[in-house]
Amino acid sequence: MVDKERQRILGILDYWHKIEFFIPFGLDQQISDKEKWQTRKLSVELLSLSFDDGWRTFSPPRQMNISGYNLYMGVFDKSSISSFCERHISAELQRTSFNIFEEDERTELDGETCFAKLRLNSQGVPQLETVSVSALPWALGTLAQKGLDALAFDSFETAKGELQVRLKNFLSNRKHHTDLPLSAMEVLRLHEILCSWAVFQPEGNQPVAVLEVIAHEPRPGKAKVANEPDASPDQTDEASSDEPVSPHSPEVAADEETEPEIDILNSFYIKDIERTINSVRNGHVPEALRQFLMPGVESGRVDLFSEKGRQTLFATLRPERMNAGHWLADPRYAMSQRQQFAINAMRQQLGESGIFSVNGPPGTGKTTLLRDLFAENIVRRGRVLSNLRSAKDAFKKGAVSVSFRGRSEKTHIRPLIDELTGFEMVVASSNNAAVENISVDMPKRKELGQDWKTFSYLQPVAHNLAIVSEKGNVRSPSDQDMPWGLISCALGNSRNRKKFCDRVMYDSFETPHPEQPANLWHWLKNYSGQAFEHAAAEFRKADADVTQALIARSRLAELALLIAQTDQHQFLAEQQTASDQAQRSLTQAQTAITDAQASLCTEQQVMDELREDERLIDRKRPGWVARLFNLASAKAYNSERVENASKQQRMREKIALLKFDLSNRLEDSLQGCTAASASARQLLESRRLEWLDLVTEWESLIAQIGEPLLPTDLAQLEDDYFQIHGLWHDAAMNTLRSGLFAAALNLHQAWLAETGKKGGGFGGNIFALSHLLQNQKPENADHVLPIWQSLFMIVPVISTTFASFANQFQGLGPNSLGWLYIDEAGQAVPQAAVGGLWRAKRAVIVGDPLQIEPVFTLPARLITALSQVDSHTADEQYAPHRVSVQSLADRANAYGSYAEGEDDTLHWIGSPLRVHRRCLEPMFSLSNSIAYSDKMVFGLPSRTAANASPVHCDSCWIDMAGKTEHKQVVPQQIDFMVHVLKQLYQRDGALPALFVISPFKAIRQELQNRLRRTDWSVDGQFRELPANTLNAWLKTHIGTVHTFQGREQDTVFMVLGVDAEKPGAAQWASSKPNLLNVALTRAKRRFYMVGDYSLWSSLRYFNVAKSKKTELALRSPQAFLAELAANADPAIWADTQRDGARPD
Repeated sequence: MVDKERQRILGILDYWHKIEFFIPFGLDQQISDKEKWQTRKLSVELLSLSFDDGWRTFSPPRQMNISGYNLYMGVFDKSSISSFCERHISAELQRTSFNIFEEDERTELDGETCFAKLRLNSQGVPQLETVSVSALPWALGTLAQKGLDALAFDSFETAKGELQVRLKNFLSNRKHHTDLPLSAMEVLRLHEILCSWAVFQPEGNQPVAVLEVIAHEPRPGKAKVANEPDASPDQTDEASSDEPVSPHSPEVAADEETEPEIDILNSFYIKDIERTINSVRNGHVPEALRQFLMPGVESGRVDLFSEKGRQTLFATLRPERMNAGHWLADPRYAMSQRQQFAINAMRQQLGESGIFSVNGPPGTGKTTLLRDLFAENIVRRGRVLSNLRSAKDAFKKGAVSVSFRGRSEKTHIRPLIDELTGFEMVVASSNNAAVENISVDMPKRKELGQDWKTFSYLQPVAHNLAIVSEKGNVRSPSDQDMPWGLISCALGNSRNRKKFCDRVMYDSFETPHPEQPANLWHWLKNYSGQAFEHAAAEFRKADADVTQALIARSRLAELALLIAQTDQHQFLAEQQTASDQAQRSLTQAQTAITDAQASLCTEQQVMDELREDERLIDRKRPGWVARLFNLASAKAYNSERVENASKQQRMREKIALLKFDLSNRLEDSLQGCTAASASARQLLESRRLEWLDLVTEWESLIAQIGEPLLPTDLAQLEDDYFQIHGLWHDAAMNTLRSGLFAAALNLHQAWLAETGKKGGGFGGNIFALSHLLQNQKPENADHVLPIWQSLFMIVPVISTTFASFANQFQGLGPNSLGWLYIDEAGQAVPQAAVGGLWRAKRAVIVGDPLQIEPVFTLPARLITALSQVDSHTADEQYAPHRVSVQSLADRANAYGSYAEGEDDTLHWIGSPLRVHRRCLEPMFSLSNSIAYSDKMVFGLPSRTAANASPVHCDSCWIDMAGKTEHKQVVPQQIDFMVHVLKQLYQRDGALPALFVISPFKAIRQELQNRLRRTDWSVDGQFRELPANTLNAWLKTHIGTVHTFQGREQDTVFMVLGVDAEKPGAAQWASSKPNLLNVALTRAKRRFYMVGDYSLWSSLRYFNVAKSKKTELALRSPQAFLAELAANADPAIWADTQRDGARPD
């Protein structure tokens, strides 16, 4: 890599690193779900008057035991960041009303943050080795004292060292009291140390700290588990008859997130950015990261809506480029054209490294696309396994001894051969719902096609992981949610990793369900499936069947193209022309000989006549006297003889030349033309037979496969039919490809069963994995990778949020993971992906920039000011409030199209999907018009559906004007929604299965507060809603658009607020299509807009709702409520309520 590229990459990374200094730690998020008795704010006054341990005395419920405390030091409001920046940064950003609303609604600067987090044990003794420090106070202090230029990677490293010295001095002052609880005065002293270190003092009367108590119910005993390998030094990979015990001490809370020792509290990404900066400085820049950070080259782009793009589409969709592995789906359903193109193109583009982006509007099958990529990778690894002589040949020679920190015994592992690595698949997102959609839903049986419902892969273990355990009660998932296999799992934070480790390695539940759960050791002990050799043979057969089927379809594609472009006459044209020409040449040669022979005959006749003339002349010979005296008669005689002789001479020469030409040139020519004519006729006949063979082969393939429906010209690729059904899909092929995927999973399962048993070679790897997942790190960092690679042999797909990525994969270096899949990438800030792209060889980035934009937690003036520090970021092309992971990845994709952006500018999006299969009308057409230039294609069987639960009314705009009371809140609209929700609850006895969405936080907050104060009972018919039931429903069913990204519901209300006298907020909400687009595309069946029609329908994007093509019917609130009341009989709805919340 040239130095210019490296400097650019370093400039961008350093910019993001500076931004991460300022990200505030969300203290509110940490303590908001705690009970009131679990937290306490510690003021200066409280601590100054505390002369004993009263400041940390709590009264937990009787069944709870205190195991420790979290002490959050130096509390201050996040909002102070904005006021601080206004004082110290003179950015050129104008404080227009648009910018004010943009910042208010898109930033998260509400609530409290802090300087540091300290752990205390159950006696209150500080555990300062686990202190976590926020970089924010240091960054604010440095900014105020030295300016933006002083915010550097190296200067923060120095500052951390200085803080370490101060904390050591603090510890040394209490060295004789190390076992004593932390005193109130020491809390004040620690606060002083932190403020002095950061050179920053919080404004106002802020608490010194917040104390959180960690308490838990006593942990129940473990179920007995047999046959865990003993990975001790003397018994590598031997089975133990002892009961394996979870490494978790019973004193640790079952739901406590045990974090590794970290020193940064406020940023999830800063440590990975630092690792990447060091890597780049040392010349190591993974290709995926390089492509992500370098500007794309526009000259190499292929617009898929152009003629060249259609040529590329058709060529890329050829059968031989299709993935061999296919999800276990209904074989009747095919990938859409653009789904299959994206799969084929990325497989072609991502050989050894790189990135590929896919733009998928809601409902266009992004998850379906990813599933086929997962299946293909598992099949590819299956090919490696199937060619091994034995299951043990999957390992390199010799065992490796691994020492874990804090453990005296060693574990012996067997690293995988290189050929089995590079298939690791990690799904990452900043959106929890997106992670769950893939990793949690994918193992559910309802996600399989009907023909595959009985298929399983490590099903008892997946069942064990999915068990619902609450307060000692254990139950299996429902039949639809019952897992079919351990295809994927959600890891990420320590709680998830601990749950996975406990359920897979240790816990073993018993339930009434006929399919009994089991942990991995029980499964290994009771395995009765295929032997490895048999599974390998079945896989090879299935692979050969798919290969032959793809070859047949590839041949059919060649013939289809040929037959579509020609007929027999055209097919034979070249050979027919050659044959005709040869025949003409032969005729000409024959004519030339005939003519030459006639000429020779004529000349010979002339010669004969000259000879006769010579005889006659001789008869007139004069006497000797006349000859002697040369008389006139003699002269005449002599003259005639000379003339005759001359003519004969010339004639002889002419005859000789004619004979020579005839015997040499013309006869040779005739012979050649005769041969050429015969050859041309033979070639023509061969070509004719070839045509007949092709037609016969075509008819045979048609009989075997079926006749494909193909476009008559490339322009037809744009037709809805070909967009929906794609090319070269058929049920038989889909069945074979799914069968190959199933065979690959069976092979992996058989391999695990053989290598996981006693002496199999893999038991030590599993044991090491249980340590790693519980934050026990190997002493040798090189051992981390082979342990992770072992997990992917058990669970092919692992998911995590970006927030947990760095901690989960700590110890893995560049290019250590085979595949990274980023979902909902349009919602992720660009720096979130740095750690993943640094570790991954290949990245598939999927999202939609026209959905929710990334939430940014800093004032725009600060982001802009930081961008100006380096010339590579001064144009704000990498500013996290302007770009996302998706938009940067799109720049690197050569395949895509141009979409209309802000101010009618065009921006490049990578490989867009087009067929929408979620929303009915009018949501589909509204979304398609406002956000996708009408390029989406409707893919559901019907555009409309009958009214159904919970609201029996057609989609409409409920026209409600009014004056705002607070920010954007219109009280009449809040009253209306409270009335609707209460009426539905009283009708059905359950909170309704619908979403209420607003563009504005103030409306969300006001509606939630009103609903908390609402009396839900009616004439004693229903008990008052329990607060926990209502709060849980409010959290997941009422919010701003950010709340619902990645989710869907049958019914959605959108509450607009704002009045005509203060239209600024409405103008901001209508400045981009994103807000309305997200709300519309959450609703599958019904959508209701609640707001001032005259105000909002005149604004961009919202005005589409009054166009004839996409009109949203206008209704009064009275008419809507009357229709709602007309369906008030609870019996109507008894069987239709699916996920409403009922009171306990």
